[in-house]
Amino acid sequence: MVPHTPSRSMRITTPRMAVLETVRFGEFLRDQMLLSEEQWLSALAAHWSDAQRRRIGAIVVALGYLPEEIVERAAAEFHDGLDVVEVHAPRPHATA
Repeated sequence: MVPHTPSRSMRITTPRMAVLETVRFGEFLRDQMLLSEEQWLSALAAHWSDAQRRRIGAIVVALGYLPEEIVERAAAEFHDGLDVVEVHAPRPHATA
């Protein structure tokens, strides 16, 4: 008796579970081909070495890779059209 091997189309496959992966804004800019790989890596290096830890969009603009309008438009798309408001912690008041 010859064992039966099902063809590819007849094989039962277990569906793979969807996996959510975090995509950061800098990766989004690179994946949208707004930044080259080199520009993205340069902006990341500046982000991680900056004592103030500025946002990647601000660094991209400061380095001259993209104009602010393009970064703002990309940020709106990245956040699915939600209005984004940056909130900064209040500065401590000087006491006299």
